[in-house]
This record gives sequence, C-alpha cells and structure tokens, in this order.
Amino acid sequence: MKAKLTCCVVGMLTVLLPCFSSAAETQIINPPVHLAIAASPDSDIVINKESFEPQKAFAHQSFEFGMMYHHFDYKEDVSPGKSKETGWLPGIFLGWNYNKKNAVYSKVLFEFSYGDTKYDGTDQSGTIPVTFDNDNGQFLFRGEWDIGYNFAVTKNISLKPYVGYGYRHWLRGETTLRSNGISSIKERYYWHYLPAGLSAEFTIGDKFSIEPNAGMRWMFFGKMRAYLSEYNSGNNDPEVELGNKLGWYAEIPIRYKFSQYWSVVVKPWYEYSAIGKSDTVAYTYYGIVDGYLYEPASKTHQYGVNVGLTVSY
Repeated sequence: MKAKLTCCVVGMLTVLLPCFSSAAETQIINPPVHLAIAASPDSDIVINKESFEPQKAFAHQSFEFGMMYHHFDYKEDVSPGKSKETGWLPGIFLGWNYNKKNAVYSKVLFEFSYGDTKYDGTDQSGTIPVTFDNDNGQFLFRGEWDIGYNFAVTKNISLKPYVGYGYRHWLRGETTLRSNGISSIKERYYWHYLPAGLSAEFTIGDKFSIEPNAGMRWMFFGKMRAYLSEYNSGNNDPEVELGNKLGWYAEIPIRYKFSQYWSVVVKPWYEYSAIGKSDTVAYTYYGIVDGYLYEPASKTHQYGVNVGLTVSY
C-alpha cells in the first residue's frame, strides 16, 4: 500500500513540477504592467519624443510669392511748368524670412511692377501742355534685406525692430517722337537706401496673424541717366547725381493658415519716397557742349495691395 502511495505521489510531482516551472518562467518574462522597462539608447523600443510634440502654428522659415497691384503718383517740383506720372501698375513679389521668437529675425524681399502711366506735363518752356498715356511704360524694382530681433512680449504678441539695406530701380518712359511733335526721353533712376523700422506680430489662435510694419528709408547714392542718344545718335547720355531724401513705408499683412505648411496673405500698403534736386551737368552733341540739364526734386506716393501664398518649413 505504501509503495503504491509513494508511486502516486512521485507521479503527481512529476506532472506538477514542470507546470510550476513554466509559470515561474512566464512571470519573469512578462512582468506586471506597472513595472517600467529600461531600454538602451539603441533599443528598438525607444520612443521618439519629438514625434509626440504638437506641430507649431507657424514654422520658423517661410517663402512667399504673389501678385501686387498699386497706384503710382509721381510729381516733379517744377515751376512754371509741371511733370506728373499717374496710373495703376500690376506686379509680382517674392520673399523669404526667418522668424523665431526670442531669436534673430531676417527678411529678404523682391518686387517687380510694370505698366503704362499717364504723363501730364508741359514742354521745357513750361507753357505748352503735353499729355500722353501710350508707349509710356514704367518698370519698377525693389530689393530689400532686413535683420533684427524677435522679442516675444507675450505668447501671442511679438515685436521685431530691424535695420537693413535696400535698392530701388526705376526705368521711366520710352524715347518716342509724339504726334504733337514733342519728344519723350527714356530715363533710368536708381538709388540705395537704409531701412529701419518696427514690425509686430499678433497671432490669433492657430490660423490667423496680423503683422503691421512701418519704417523709414534713408536714400543715398542716387543717380539718373537720360538716354538722349536714343533720340539722336550724336547726343551723349548724361548722368546726374540725385539729392538724398527721407521716405517711409507702412503695411498691414493679414495671414490665414489653411494647412500645416501653407497660408494666404493679403497685404495693403503705402509708400512715400522723395528725390532731391540733382547737380547740373552738360549734355553734348558729337562731343560739343549743347546745353545743361538737371533733375528737379520730386515726390512719389504709392499705395496698393499684395495677395500671395506662403509656404512654411
């Protein structure tokens, strides 16, 4: 009887012990869920924390492009005559900027516009009126680079003072003999300027931002060349040095972000610029002095709206 009982006990142990062993191994392999698993940096189970960070509403860098349409109003300070150019000009703009809170801010901008304007003036005597609006193309170019600092005043408000460098080019009119016997002469103006101003950024939620900007523009090293040789090959093309004047600019871009990377911007703006009276230079006919000319002082008012797209990255 004892022998049978001993055999039964041994048999039961033989069956049950492997089960206890398997259970123990299972517990070692699968610890309770509240225990942390330590992994090495090279382990496949390391989680990339950056993938769980929320996307920024506006990325730090962006590229912008679009169309512009603006009114051009130029007037020379001459007496007793007058010289005015007025009209609406279409154009395009391109830009790039780096914009991060509490960091260096930078912007690059290019603008091109072209179209005919209406000339309303007089002849050189100042007594005979001259008016035309055909073959009177105006080509305007502006390039500007700004650098400053983005001060985060609050979570949704930033102030960005900046300085920079700019270049302006204006190709005015065409050399043409008009039907009334008056000739118009093509002229090229160009000057450099130093912009300095303050831009602000008001973010409204994750979609909208308003970015008013205003600044001064100190003109320097300006010149104007009159292409008299296109009227008569015997003439030279005299060039004068323009007087330096102070201008200013203001805009209120309104931006709407419609996807993670893309936004649309509408930018109403106004610009005032002025040119001082130039020096007086001689113009020649086959090398012989035929007279003298200068560029009178002038003022230009421009206002318009730019509409474009921005891609942020």
